[in-house]
Amino acid sequence: MQFAPINGIDLYYEEHGDGPPLVFAHGVGGNHAGWYQQVPFFARSYRMITFDQRGFGYSDDTNDLGRANFVDDLRALLDHLGIEKASLVAQSMGGSTCMGFTARYPERTSALVMADTLVGITLPDQLRARQQENAEATRNLSQLERVVSKTLPLRDPAKAELYLQIASFNRNNANRFNTGGSQPAPITMDQVSAAAKTVPMLFLVGQEDVLQPPDLVAAASRIVPNASLAVVPNSGHSVYFEQPEVFNYEVNRFLAEVLGRE
Repeated sequence: MQFAPINGIDLYYEEHGDGPPLVFAHGVGGNHAGWYQQVPFFARSYRMITFDQRGFGYSDDTNDLGRANFVDDLRALLDHLGIEKASLVAQSMGGSTCMGFTARYPERTSALVMADTLVGITLPDQLRARQQENAEATRNLSQLERVVSKTLPLRDPAKAELYLQIASFNRNNANRFNTGGSQPAPITMDQVSAAAKTVPMLFLVGQEDVLQPPDLVAAASRIVPNASLAVVPNSGHSVYFEQPEVFNYEVNRFLAEVLGRE
């Protein structure tokens, strides 16, 4: 097991493969193990790095800095690994980590994939109002109702159960919306747009995502200069988990295009 001693904690991480650095940041219901369907695919061409954000998986938030420190943790992890520049793939909550990092350090970000996420971004008033309404409407849904399509528990109940089992390794899973520490500073659309001038961005979303509806993600992506959009059918809020072949294909195609790799 590998831990990086950073910012007063031991941050768990894994490395797979060789090539350009590619970092995956999980969501609230995930941890490093959630990327098991991405590791064999991307490790063939990239130095793939997965990690447990503080308070998740094997990374204890022993100094209670909370999500406000996620961006600093990512920077410190890259420094620990001797990585000057990397491509980032963010799932849900990981969006605030990766977009926050990209906004602060665009010179260290080769490309950014925002998967089922606008988390942390302060949207224009009309979109923000829609986002807040949607958050209220979905607040009382069960964990599975929030993160996968309605049909997954029916067509693949074992896989739906696996999602819950992976989430159960997060000590705060039962209280996942009220974790300790402070929250990260909001990311303005001006910051996103400024970063997008030099960092290629892909917004990817499941067609049945109830937490980040695809029309909302599409509207936000249109504001971001030169951003790409991919909407994945038959998937909810966790395309990487529910439709891994499509997720891997879309992310790989985007990275190959913007990084100039075959």
